[in-house]
Parts: sequence; C-alpha cells; structure tokens
Amino acid sequence: MSKLHIFIVGIIIFFLSFALKLFSDLESKIVIFFNQFLFDLTFFSFLTEIGNGFFATAILVPCLSLLSSKLKINYVPVQLMIVPALCIGLDVQFLKYILSFERPASMLTDEIIFLEPIFIAGSFPSGHAATVLSIILIWLSFALKDLKSKESKTIFSVFVLIALSVALSRVIIGAHWLSDILGSLALVLMAIAIFNINFVKAFIENSILFKYFSFVLIALSWVGILFFDISDYL
Repeated sequence: MSKLHIFIVGIIIFFLSFALKLFSDLESKIVIFFNQFLFDLTFFSFLTEIGNGFFATAILVPCLSLLSSKLKINYVPVQLMIVPALCIGLDVQFLKYILSFERPASMLTDEIIFLEPIFIAGSFPSGHAATVLSIILIWLSFALKDLKSKESKTIFSVFVLIALSVALSRVIIGAHWLSDILGSLALVLMAIAIFNINFVKAFIENSILFKYFSFVLIALSWVGILFFDISDYL
C-alpha cells in the first residue's frame, strides 16, 4: 500500500471514529462486551501499561531497536520511533484538550468493572493506544520495508497482535471507548505515511540532535519509572 493510500485510510478511520461517537448506546454496548474479558486485574494492569509513555519509551523502544539489529530485518534507530511517537503524542494531547470527551467511567459506573486509576475526561483519542500503536507500527514500517520473507511476515503478525492487544485492553479495562482507539489508530496511520517520506525519514535518522534527544528521553523515562508514580500523570 502506498504512503498516500495509508494516509487516506487514516483519514477515513478518523472520521469513522467521530461517527461512532454519535451512537452512544452502541459505544456503551461495545465497552460492556469487551469488559467481559477482564478476567484478571493484575494481568491487564501490566498489559495496558505497555502503552504507558514512560514504559514504552524506556523499555519498548530500546528493545525494538535492538531487535531490529539482531534479526534479518532493517535496523531502526531509536529516534525513528521516538520522534514520530512524540509528534503523535502532542496531537493526542491537543485533541483531548479541545474535544474533552467523557470516558466510560462517567457513564457506565454501575455496569462495568474499572481498572484504577479512573479518569473522567480526556477520552479521545487514547494516549496509551496511540503510544503503543505508533511505536510498534512505525517500527514495523521501517524494519520490514521492502522485505517479503516468511520471517518478516511472522514478525509483522506477532507485533501487530501485541499492539492491538494493548490498544484494545484500554476498552476492556473501561478506560476508553472503541472510538478512542480508532482515533489513535487513524493518527498513527497518517503519521506512518508522513514519516516514511524519504527525506523526512533521512532527516530524522541522520540528525545528531534527534539521536541524543531520544537517548535523553529514554533516560528521563527511566527516572520517571524509578522515582515517581507515573500512573498519576496519564
């Protein structure tokens, strides 16, 4: 699929996510349905936190970059994941601020089980989903570019499954609506199209500033994990 087609698909999904917001009863039924899979609070507390920006930056990004250097795929330096993810994160926060949709916690309190902490506003789009989808899907777009081996298809399938599982866990634990996840996916697809433009990719990849900025961000994320209760800031 070409970059233009990916961008258009992203726009279509974005408008579909808004359209889904118009059907609040359907959204509620979807959350209630997914909430049935909340079989263990401890398990889902770990699964959903893979999308936590601190954990994703400190652990997921370095691991994926290292993995790309060890497997028979294209090497992906950390800045090629962190810079796009940071841009998407800023978009997410802007949309949360101007739209301020309520979360399931304010509407389905007596109908579903929530995983703490519960947030009332800032539902659209999902920050956790945007983080994990951006890092993994952007990594895949660079790591598997022009590769069609059986191994690359396996890697694609496994990591897409991981990304979607973490993203959908936000619905399962009652933190977000499905439309919030679709909105995050839409932003990520549009970003993939933009950051895969050759001169944009080359600029980020070859920039010493972005390289060291990314390493500083990884170090600061570790500081947040080790010394602060980072869940209070998300």
